[in-house]
Amino acid sequence: MPWTPYRTDTLTEYSSKEDFIAGRPTTTYKLPHRVDGTGFVVYDGALFFNKERTRNIVKFDLRTRIKSGEAIIANANYHDTSPYRWGGKSDIDLAVDEIGLWVLYATETNNGRIVVSQLNPYTLRIEGSWDTTYDKRTASNAFMVCGVLYVVKTVYEDDDNEATGNKIDYMYSTTQSKETFVSIPFPNSYQYIAAVDYNPRDNLLYVWNNYHVVKYLLDFGNNDNRLGRCNSHLFSSSFFLS
Repeated sequence: MPWTPYRTDTLTEYSSKEDFIAGRPTTTYKLPHRVDGTGFVVYDGALFFNKERTRNIVKFDLRTRIKSGEAIIANANYHDTSPYRWGGKSDIDLAVDEIGLWVLYATETNNGRIVVSQLNPYTLRIEGSWDTTYDKRTASNAFMVCGVLYVVKTVYEDDDNEATGNKIDYMYSTTQSKETFVSIPFPNSYQYIAAVDYNPRDNLLYVWNNYHVVKYLLDFGNNDNRLGRCNSHLFSSSFFLS
């Protein structure tokens, strides 16, 4: 699992959880630009990230170690204009699920609310966009599963009150163009979530929370069929593993 802080120009890769804990990297990659935010992802042998101080997405080939593409996300707010609630230049967030590659961001046209766009990983062209009604600056983070956006809202350690609670409180289905307000408990043991990413290969959430890497198991209900149609609306709860 690769991990690196925001505003870096280096990606560090570990071959196993044990190597990560022991601080034994498999390899490091020097990136062509610094990164804004923590929303970068690895997909099909390439790293995708938000280039610092721009609304651009850069594709970096991990095999050849060269930049293989760059595209502008038109009208996207960037560099702490519309970040997640914790800040950190997290305006433009990339996500991966069973369907493909996504970019989550906000625009002034949509009044600072979250926009979901599907990004072609080879051409970097946007293949579809959906405007939501969720104010991005009030969200702690978000992730995609089977074409559905899930927005996470959590308490931070320096909050004056904890009235907001820790939960997933919004879903948006891109296949149905339909939003749903929900209240699904979301464990938050360390109270500073800075990244939430779904891995469709093992169906786990990987969360960076106050210097801790946390894995969450997702329960999609009895009718879920991973090899067939995604029944992501059956998401029911998350469980803290380690």
